Amino acid sequence: MAKAPSSLVLPIIFLLLSVLVEPNMGCIQIIGKCNAIPDCSALCWKFLGPNANGYCDNDGAGGTCICTYDCPASKTHI
Repeated sequence: MAKAPSSLVLPIIFLLLSVLVEPNMGCIQIIGKCNAIPDCSALCWKFLGPNANGYCDNDGAGGTCICTYDCPASKTHI
């Protein structure tokens, strides 16, 4: 018969996930509609620097340009 997992297994997994994932999460900024902005990535780089990435989230209403970038140290991670 298999042994039941220790009561510490789930808290340890949760702790590892929160430690590893939190620093890698960045900030996001919505910059406008995709139909008005021809290149989301280029505009994100212009305003947020070379480490920013931009993409069009096709939400059915013309799409939304979204930038992802590294959060400044003073901002809370989302």
